[in-house]
Amino acid sequence: MLISDKEKTKAEEEVTRLRRELAQIKGQVGDNERIWSGFRYIEISLIGTRTLWELLEALTQNFPRAFPQIDCVVLACFDEEYEMMRLLEGASGKEGGHPAFVRLRQDAMTELFSDFRRPMLGQCNQNIQSLLFPGYQKSLGSVAIAPLILQNRLIGCLCQGSRLLGHFPADAATDMLEHLAAVAAVCIDNTVNQERLQRDGLTDPLTGLANRRFFERRLVEEIERWRRHSKTLSCLLVDVDLFKGVNDRYGHQVGDEVLKRISIALGKDLRASDVLARYGGEEFVLLLPETIPQHAMEIAERLREQVEVLQHNEMQDLHVTVSIGVSGLPDQRTLAPTQAGDWLLHQADTALYQAKNSGRNTVCLAPTCAGLN
Repeated sequence: MLISDKEKTKAEEEVTRLRRELAQIKGQVGDNERIWSGFRYIEISLIGTRTLWELLEALTQNFPRAFPQIDCVVLACFDEEYEMMRLLEGASGKEGGHPAFVRLRQDAMTELFSDFRRPMLGQCNQNIQSLLFPGYQKSLGSVAIAPLILQNRLIGCLCQGSRLLGHFPADAATDMLEHLAAVAAVCIDNTVNQERLQRDGLTDPLTGLANRRFFERRLVEEIERWRRHSKTLSCLLVDVDLFKGVNDRYGHQVGDEVLKRISIALGKDLRASDVLARYGGEEFVLLLPETIPQHAMEIAERLREQVEVLQHNEMQDLHVTVSIGVSGLPDQRTLAPTQAGDWLLHQADTALYQAKNSGRNTVCLAPTCAGLN
């Protein structure tokens, strides 16, 4: 069957169009991979920070490395008590703290943005630059402003600025930016809490975990949440098996190193709302808000396994395990709030005693919690 020149030309044009569209798709895929890789690089750098200053340094240094067309990055937070500002001034030794930190007023943000629950991208104006980028002297063309939300509460925003007018188009997808902002909010909370603990003498000097004093404060707070909102609350009491033998055989330096490694293993996969503390000696305690005892048992078993497989390279024959007791608060109608904390710990201790008597390196649930869900 013969085709006309006109049909041949039309077919060639269609092939050219399809090739052009395919090239565009390939280019878009490549751009998306580059963007995803950049966000992932920044996210990892934030997770490793220990202080608010380190977090700001990670933001300001790594954003331009990942995305060269970003000219400035700012962390703007509602800091009503000047706590964050004091931490930054203490780290720098200078008034004003870090140049990439902006202390925000709630009313100023409300005036500028009527609804701020999702990232806003687009052209920058003088009001936005004055409020969010006061230290940047050159004019910005476009900005990306992502809300920082922690436990359903707006705590500030992560702001990027570019001198290029079209770098942040208003209709661009924001999924990856939203994810990064969520990670940043948790990291901010973690670093501030850690610095607060160190300042108030609420950390254990050996492991760097919260100490018993801090745990008791948080227990009171979580009991209050349980009372007000009927939230579930579970507790894990962790004890290192035969730890005295480790000290006696290998010495206290090795024993201290074992405790450090166990503390890291216990805290590895915890949520921001969870509480891990060194309770005393070779004993650790965890509070798991909004966690039923059955789920807490699964978490405890995972933690037990993580400790069991720890490698102690200095001593090839050293094998350390833990026993864990699990408890949970019942319906608040059956237990007075003033008794709840002591009851929760007592039940966890009873379960721990049972785990020890069952041969160690095991997890037991307090009998009174078996029916809770």
